[in-house]
Amino acid sequence: MDLRRLMTRAVAERRCDAILFSGGLDTSIVATLAKDRGLRLAVTVAVGEDPPDLSYAVSLARSLEVEHVVLRRTLDDLLASLPGLIRIIGSFDGMFLRNDVVVYEGLREIAARGHRSCWTGDGADELFAGYSFMFERSPAEIETTVRRFAATMRFNGPAIGRAFGVEVHSPFLHPGVVAHAAGLPGAAMVLERDGRRMGKAPLRLAFEGLLPDGHLFRRKDPVEVGSGATRLREHVAATVGDAFAAEAARILEEDRVRIRDAEHLAYYRLYCEVFGGPPRADPSLPKECPGCHARGPDGTYCRVCGAYPI
Repeated sequence: MDLRRLMTRAVAERRCDAILFSGGLDTSIVATLAKDRGLRLAVTVAVGEDPPDLSYAVSLARSLEVEHVVLRRTLDDLLASLPGLIRIIGSFDGMFLRNDVVVYEGLREIAARGHRSCWTGDGADELFAGYSFMFERSPAEIETTVRRFAATMRFNGPAIGRAFGVEVHSPFLHPGVVAHAAGLPGAAMVLERDGRRMGKAPLRLAFEGLLPDGHLFRRKDPVEVGSGATRLREHVAATVGDAFAAEAARILEEDRVRIRDAEHLAYYRLYCEVFGGPPRADPSLPKECPGCHARGPDGTYCRVCGAYPI
């Protein structure tokens, strides 16, 4: 079965009534397929005046004739939401927090509007080599990385959704779509467009003619960049002031947690406020992180502190 039909079937089987909508390739595909299959609301989180996602999301939502809510948030709003997010995902890693705080804000709004199911675009980048560290590799390395992601990837959206009473699904994680992606040759994941190398070629080609070219061949931006939440890094780091070196040394000695920078320290402080102290090792899990001594599943990235590789 071709990829467009697989994606259409995945959307038809779930029929969520809302979507976290960036206007990027992945959520644009999902929204387009879902517009006649129960989709009623698209929510875009916009931090600051004019984040990169906003114009794309507004234009496509208008053409799809779906109710579109632009959720305006400030950096202080995001900072206030971090303790709630940390309680759900159990992490003080900046990459997770800057991206997932956008998901947190969007899902809270979706729940407040009475919706109980939501689409995301999770998995598309992992399965179709959307990240530059994937599509710039050799075909063999792309295949290996995609198959590893297919077997191990997990996302925080469903856990955040459960906290608000919202079921979160991604059609890219449908078993048929995952199997299709894992069976593709690495060379098929990459194309050249206007002198630029980009990943996710199977998705771009499968939906050619269904999406506008501006969305179809849009470059990959992480959620934190597209939404404007990436500026949270400096905003949070500024709360640490001159205390970083001394406090990081104390934490390493007393808690055995390695703090990388001021942003990381600010998140660690919040983590300790939420959980009452440093990470506690779960002896039932197989792998210990050398950076924070939390335990987790086998992998190369610590989901608690963000240490890589472990």
